[in-house]
Amino acid sequence: MTTPSSTTLQTLRRAVRRHFAGVPAGQRDVATSIPWLTFIRIAAPTPTGQGMLEPSMCLLVQGQKQLLLGQDVLDYGAGSYVLSAVDMPVSGQVTHATATQPYLGIRIDLDPKEVAAFLLEMEPAVAPAQQGRPAAYIEQADAALLDVFRRLVDLLDRPRDVAVLARLLKQELTYHLLMAPSGGTLAAAVLGSSGEPAVGKAIRWIRDHYDEPLKIDALARHVRLSASVLHRRFKQVTVMSPLQYQKHVRLLEARKLLMNGGVEAATVAFRVGYESPSQFSREYRRLFGAPPLRDAEQLRHQLPEP
Repeated sequence: MTTPSSTTLQTLRRAVRRHFAGVPAGQRDVATSIPWLTFIRIAAPTPTGQGMLEPSMCLLVQGQKQLLLGQDVLDYGAGSYVLSAVDMPVSGQVTHATATQPYLGIRIDLDPKEVAAFLLEMEPAVAPAQQGRPAAYIEQADAALLDVFRRLVDLLDRPRDVAVLARLLKQELTYHLLMAPSGGTLAAAVLGSSGEPAVGKAIRWIRDHYDEPLKIDALARHVRLSASVLHRRFKQVTVMSPLQYQKHVRLLEARKLLMNGGVEAATVAFRVGYESPSQFSREYRRLFGAPPLRDAEQLRHQLPEP
């Protein structure tokens, strides 16, 4: 039986495919005239990859994916979305995709300040956040949210209307994200109930100073929490300790530097804050599955031709 939701998903699949018409097969992302809206296409299953999930949500309209969030392995498919309210290091892979039936996704960049302003102005009746739930999660999209996506994608065919209507549609999309069963988690993260403003401040400090030594006591004083409370709340939001978070950020930044080529692994190690190149190589291999230079070379071979 065809439902309104399945019909809308079919419409979204056709729209994403249309925007990839003429795009090289190896190109995964297509930007749109709406700066915070991107289409994604992946034509084959991928190995488990490590990355930083920035504040965003991505609706999967075709294919299947697996996300490793802390100790949890989460599988999801068409009609579900993954949302992160903070910068979150995660592992994930596309598990079902082919050239004829690729993984297709629609990504929306979220601005936590915009979401917080919406909450304070509109005061929607958001459900309470689940205690101890991280600020990234997977949720099933309901018919109303899918319809917002349909109208947002349709808007791209009317360039004259984008400047005004895209902003209104993003507000509507924000409303539905907040009213979803997990919306309380999003609200708590952006408004900062139970100390999350301090966690957000700690995350930003680590992202900006990842190459510097991290002293938990000093960071705790910076965000005005005790060291033990910061550690506990940080782990609730990001499913890792501040030191683990810093290590992930360092290694992800190192991978970017190595991808550009022309630099030794030891040089990169020192640049991202490691004092020991051998420790850097061990931790890099543990996270990415190969030594630094070999991993970077493999990644460069996977890039599409210009």
